[in-house]
Parts: sequence; C-alpha cells; structure tokens
Amino acid sequence: MSPEVLTPSQEAFWKKLLRYMRKHGYAPTYEEMVAEFGLKSKSHAVHYVRQLERKGYLRRKANSPRALEIGWRPFPVPFCGKVSAGKGISFTDVIDTVDVPPNLFVPADNLYAVQVEGNSLEDALIRDGDLLLVLATDRVENGQLAVVRVPSDQLPDGETLCKRFHQRDSLVELRSENPRYPARFVPAQDVQVQGRVVGVIRTEFWNADAGGR
Repeated sequence: MSPEVLTPSQEAFWKKLLRYMRKHGYAPTYEEMVAEFGLKSKSHAVHYVRQLERKGYLRRKANSPRALEIGWRPFPVPFCGKVSAGKGISFTDVIDTVDVPPNLFVPADNLYAVQVEGNSLEDALIRDGDLLLVLATDRVENGQLAVVRVPSDQLPDGETLCKRFHQRDSLVELRSENPRYPARFVPAQDVQVQGRVVGVIRTEFWNADAGGR
C-alpha cells in the first residue's frame, strides 16, 4: 500500500529531508535537521520523523543517528525526452527511465514521462523543466491536459505539444495555461493524441541531467 498523504508542514519537512539526503548521500541527525531546516527544537525534528515513519515515508534503523531510509521503493517509468509547453519541439522515443515514487503515482504499464520545455503551462503550476507523468492513450476528454502531435513545416515528423485539449466538431483547440501564448486551432484529423497528463514532479526533485536516476 502507498504511504498516506502528508499535511502541508509534513510535506515541507519531507522535501527538505529529500534535498539534504540527495545532496549529502546520507540522512541528517536531529541536530542537523534543526540547524538546516529552521526547526525550533530537536523535539520538532523527532515529531516530524515519527510522523513520516508512521505514514510509510521513512524507516529507521536502530542505534544509528543517521539511520533513516526512504520507506518506499520507486518504480521505473520510460523517459521520452522533452515535450513543449510553448512553440513545439520534435518528440523523442524512449531514451532512459526515471524513478517515480509510488506514494504519488500508481504503477501502470502505459505510463511514461516527459520533461517540460517552455512556460505556456505556468498557470497550471507546471514549470519549465518539470517532469510530466503521462498515461499513453489516443483519447482524452475536453479540458484535460494532453500530449499531442500536430503537423509542422519545420519538423517532418510533426511537433509535439502539451496543451489543454478542446474539440469542437472537426476542429481542435489547443489551449495554453499562460495568457502570453494564444490558443492553436488544428483540424481534428491532424491531431494525434499521445497521452493524458496525470501528474507532475517538480524539476528540483528529479535529476534531469541523468534521466531521473
């Protein structure tokens, strides 16, 4: 079973802990948590660790001040390179894998990941460099965020976009989530739906240079 949902304060502590462990390669002591995370006392650090342990995010080994381990095992997802949240880029086939935490997403055979390039989705809280988890499908509902391929004069295989999908009869409107980027209107027969966005992982929580590993 996946770990329980965290409260906002627990999530903030969890993210700081992940950053520390990723940077140093080991867990901080309680004293270091107080100093590095801006906590008021050691008792606050102990409280957060116990809550994260109870909810399945952490495991503790006995008799060691740095004996914290991630409580869940990530699962690999195919990484397909970059997808545009702007003007459009060429889509790449599977080039690597990324590790996805099961507390955030349920493993699925048709799940893949792409990195966002551009800022046309910023009002949907999706930023340049973020990692999108996409459920491979050729059907999406109006209003859903979709990865689509459309014709391009510059790219012989077409360009791949991530946009808000709206179809009206024979015309598809691909909407941005940024007023600086106008919507695009494409004939429905020219739009190839490649997947529906089901989640996002912030760029600071995955290693883009190493394909998430």
